[in-house]
Amino acid sequence: MKFLIYNVAGLTIPVEAKPGIFFEFQCLEEECGRRIKIEGTIVEVSEKEFNKVLKKTLEKNPSFSRISEITVRSYVFRGKVNGEEVELPAESLDDFVKRFMEEVLVLR
Repeated sequence: MKFLIYNVAGLTIPVEAKPGIFFEFQCLEEECGRRIKIEGTIVEVSEKEFNKVLKKTLEKNPSFSRISEITVRSYVFRGKVNGEEVELPAESLDDFVKRFMEEVLVLR
């Protein structure tokens, strides 16, 4: 599955991962503006747990306020970004596309 992980060193990073399975991903400086190494697991969680992670993320980086619009609140990333332990909101690409399309259709 493809996921978007939010606030990875201030960026939204798309990754290929299977829920519950450890993965590693590197984004080179040419692609991300700096080297980013992600290692961990995307896990399925309750909406309550997702909301806790979302709240902490928005407190640390308010510029990600748009992610409060996520409707399917099922996944978080747990692991390390450049060696630092993190817990970050994640969204499947399918859910993102559905949310985006609903927004576009409503605007028309």
